[in-house]
Amino acid sequence: MTSRIGKQAVYGTIYLLFFFLIVFLIYLAFFRPAPTCFDGRQNQGETGIDCGGPCASCEIKTLSPVEPNWIKYFSNDNQTVIAAEIKNPNPKWAADSFSYIFDVYGENGAKLKTLTKNSFIYAGEIKYLVEVPDVDFKNITSVKISFSNINWVTADEFTKPTVQAREIKTEPASQDPNRVTVSGFIANNNAFPLSKVRIIGFLFNSGGLQISASKTELENIAAFKEELFKLNFPKNISLPTTSVGTSSPSFTRNLTIGSSGNDVKALQEFLKEQGFFDRGITDYFGSVTKNALVQFQKNAGISPASGYFGPKTREYINSLESVAPTTPVTPNLSLTEADPAKTKIYVEALR
Repeated sequence: MTSRIGKQAVYGTIYLLFFFLIVFLIYLAFFRPAPTCFDGRQNQGETGIDCGGPCASCEIKTLSPVEPNWIKYFSNDNQTVIAAEIKNPNPKWAADSFSYIFDVYGENGAKLKTLTKNSFIYAGEIKYLVEVPDVDFKNITSVKISFSNINWVTADEFTKPTVQAREIKTEPASQDPNRVTVSGFIANNNAFPLSKVRIIGFLFNSGGLQISASKTELENIAAFKEELFKLNFPKNISLPTTSVGTSSPSFTRNLTIGSSGNDVKALQEFLKEQGFFDRGITDYFGSVTKNALVQFQKNAGISPASGYFGPKTREYINSLESVAPTTPVTPNLSLTEADPAKTKIYVEALR
């Protein structure tokens, strides 16, 4: 009797195992989800969990996200200008495309507008986004930004072209002196054409506070060519109605590596206005100042373009009527009057 029960138990166990095997095979064939790059498993030839092999690179998975440094919004007649500074903290990876979303909120957290756009960002780059949503400035309480659909590529696959903004002028609009325009030239310093160049400008009051932003785009700039650009700012932005004391430039001594003083500071400010100096202003003549001066001398046809600030370069700069070195101005914290000396221009280009 005991032997018979034992055999039944063995047969029963075999039948159960066979039954569960059939059920498991049916599950594998018809019900188990297909492996993906988002299932939290290393199950389809990946080199890591959900990365490598058929999935995105494991290095991409560990990249820092694109993030905002700040978001601001300004009155634009009856609308609004939104501006944001964003950064890509990854020095070896760029995004040749991504989406960004501005969500605009009003009172009680009500969403007034969602604006979705596409852009790109180079490796380690800080860049600026400017949009004009159809929302009255007075109704906005906050603006938020988010990012999605980021397509990461290596820095070598998506290199940043060399472009230069020069002869920047902030002045009343020719057809409407009550409005402000910023104009200048964009030079393509590459051996290939640029399909698109976006120019973004910020106006500041005399206290250094941002008061407005604008953008424009140029297309198809040929290799080693330059194009005129113009930025138009809202009607509520003007230039000071009283004159600001400035004086003509007067550089009186030679400057070279190791020189220091107010004239070095004035030279850096001049080179920055011309689009050749992109660092913070100091009173020390170092390698950055020398390299910027070399580029200016080449552009102006001054030979030799050695980065030495001697009589020939001094005479050339002193003869420029439009140049005015830094002169203290009376602080004016108006949110509608722009200080022309504080205009900032940022340029981004795409092959």
